[in-house]
Amino acid sequence: MTTPHVAQRSPLSEFWLRVQRERALVALFDLGRRKGYGLSAAKLYAFGVFASYAFAIWLTHGNQRGRAIHGFIQAALISLSWVVGALAALGSARALAEQPERDALSALARQRGFPRSAWLRARTEAATLGVARLVGVPALLLVVVGVGRGGTLPWALSVAPAIIVYASALGLALALLAHFSAELSPRHPRALLSVLLLGPFLISLAFPAVPSFPGLFSGLLSRLLAAGARLS
Repeated sequence: MTTPHVAQRSPLSEFWLRVQRERALVALFDLGRRKGYGLSAAKLYAFGVFASYAFAIWLTHGNQRGRAIHGFIQAALISLSWVVGALAALGSARALAEQPERDALSALARQRGFPRSAWLRARTEAATLGVARLVGVPALLLVVVGVGRGGTLPWALSVAPAIIVYASALGLALALLAHFSAELSPRHPRALLSVLLLGPFLISLAFPAVPSFPGLFSGLLSRLLAAGARLS
């Protein structure tokens, strides 16, 4: 009597299966995060930032056109960061604090065999990707518009990765703050998040030595875009 042969998956196929399951879990929590006024307002403002700066880039002329295009993209990233990013983070904090929906999503994830550590990781990743997309995609499209208006390819190849790194770092930081606010103050997560973002910034206006979230990321943006500025 022969025993049936049980096919064994290769390590690569096992890894790919875990990746697919992780992506499905992130998509599940991202679906819950998308509900609400904050995210809709963030999308609308992101489109407005892209359209206005794309129009400004398209009208740029002169010998210093490259530097002007670079400056427009940096200014657009600042607007996207502190309006679009903040609106998306506030929407994420509210979604994370909604207990019935959070319990329903967690129960569904538990039924699919995901441990609690995977839920927390997926929630953070969903919020991070949401902010990163809203900040990074319009900026990358502006780089494409800039190349169409005379920006050089070396400049674009320098600026595009910098935008991706910056948007990812900003998204992760805002996602962690949104999670912290939702866990610490489920009834008023957006108020707490606003205090965490604006409080140190307002103090830094009177005492510049005090670090603030906007100040830290403004410095990061300048450093990441420095190489592109030299190539513009």
